[in-house]
Amino acid sequence: MAAKGGTIKPLVSILIPAFNAEEWVADTIKSALQQTWANKEIFVVDDGSTDRTLSVARQFSSRSVKVVSRGHEGAAAARNHALSLCQGEYIQWLDADDLLAFDKIEKQMEIALRSTGKKTLYSSSWAHFMHRVSRARDGHSALWCDLTPIEWTL
Repeated sequence: MAAKGGTIKPLVSILIPAFNAEEWVADTIKSALQQTWANKEIFVVDDGSTDRTLSVARQFSSRSVKVVSRGHEGAAAARNHALSLCQGEYIQWLDADDLLAFDKIEKQMEIALRSTGKKTLYSSSWAHFMHRVSRARDGHSALWCDLTPIEWTL
């Protein structure tokens, strides 16, 4: 997808593992769809939910939202499966009960595209909330900075 000036915007894959998340998964997918970064694909991998997670997620199935169902193997297996399916040059992990700020990916991509490192973990601020996004409170952690893989591991 071309950006201003004719440059190609990299594809970002938003990967959502989901297990028994029917209460939240619709809002999570909406927050992924509402990203201002246009060149994106979204994969929801249902990990054998016993509630309506899969049927809720399938309501969003489209060219840009792929929904896959698997037997219950755990979050790591669902994440790995999503990673095996995606085509993006960049990965945005998103838990099925989390939300993204509408411009989160765009802001990170602005930094990523200026970066010279090929393997960097891009982080950002976050906010904790219960039930109402309007009551979100900023949270900071040691991971609120961009890190090389070795720095992140340490």
